[in-house]
Amino acid sequence: MAVEADLGQTTLNVGFIAEKGAYSADENDNYTDTTINAGAGFEITSRHKLDLNATLKAAHDARGADTATAQGSAALAVDPDEYDESVWDAEFTYGSASALLNMTFGLNRYEKEYTNNRGSAGVNTENRDHVKTAMSVSTAINVSDRSDFVVDLSNTDIDYNEDNSITEARDGSLLKALVGMTYDISGKLTSTVKVGVAQRSFTKDGIDSDSSLSWNANLQWTPRTYSTITLYTAQMSNETSGPGNYIDSSYSMVSWKHDFSEFFSLKAEASLASDAYYKDVSDREDDTVSYGLTGTYSPTKSLDVFANVKQAERDSSDAGLDYEQQVITLGVVLAI
Repeated sequence: MAVEADLGQTTLNVGFIAEKGAYSADENDNYTDTTINAGAGFEITSRHKLDLNATLKAAHDARGADTATAQGSAALAVDPDEYDESVWDAEFTYGSASALLNMTFGLNRYEKEYTNNRGSAGVNTENRDHVKTAMSVSTAINVSDRSDFVVDLSNTDIDYNEDNSITEARDGSLLKALVGMTYDISGKLTSTVKVGVAQRSFTKDGIDSDSSLSWNANLQWTPRTYSTITLYTAQMSNETSGPGNYIDSSYSMVSWKHDFSEFFSLKAEASLASDAYYKDVSDREDDTVSYGLTGTYSPTKSLDVFANVKQAERDSSDAGLDYEQQVITLGVVLAI
């Protein structure tokens, strides 16, 4: 559910999402996740724009998922991890669509705090509570009316709430530098491709920094107005649920969306996620292959009814962590 107001040079929006899941085998896995978001955009002048956004979420890590604290057979002994999450984001843009140079300065604060399984034997979700504060600058230089040269720089400070040997080994920062291009070919092929380096550093003495190739690429091809193929791939750094100091992750996805009529559309997608756990004693690596199909029926412009089926398979180098999962989702999206 979302509401948006356009007041000329100011836009306001607020949204609410609720998702409820019920399991037939174990009621302890039942969940209700909620998300509230609000934003405001201010066009101060033709060359100055300010965007503010906030998101508050109460959610969970499904038992046995990559993000859950307890993995494998150990996950059967505890309820799914639950957490509160907040994101505060501000962006100031200098420039315009026709300008030679556009610059965007960003400030982002992310906070995550777990609300259960705290102090549980072998779980201790309090060791995962953390805050990330990121500062970024993105520069786009106009090359032609259909392409830009882009440079992205960002630095994220990562601070864990607890003070012990586990959390001290995760405290640190993430520095990223990317360069690339954006382009639009006849409105049918649009793309953003950025490549560079990411360095995860640690505050604690004796833990070496880890540098890796980093990239972010998104390509969208629309051969027909009613059919779109999307290819997305990226490298990212994720916080670990237990093993290692952090996770060096890569993700690739391809999808095809086709509108068969103004009332019915179908979307198929497949993805591959690869996770390498830095400084894990067993050098854990996971590969997760997912594929799914979503059908959407839209009887009116304000109502979507959808059904989704998704299959996921994880292959882990650690024994006992391989799994297969199939999820069927029925949902309704209502616009007001």
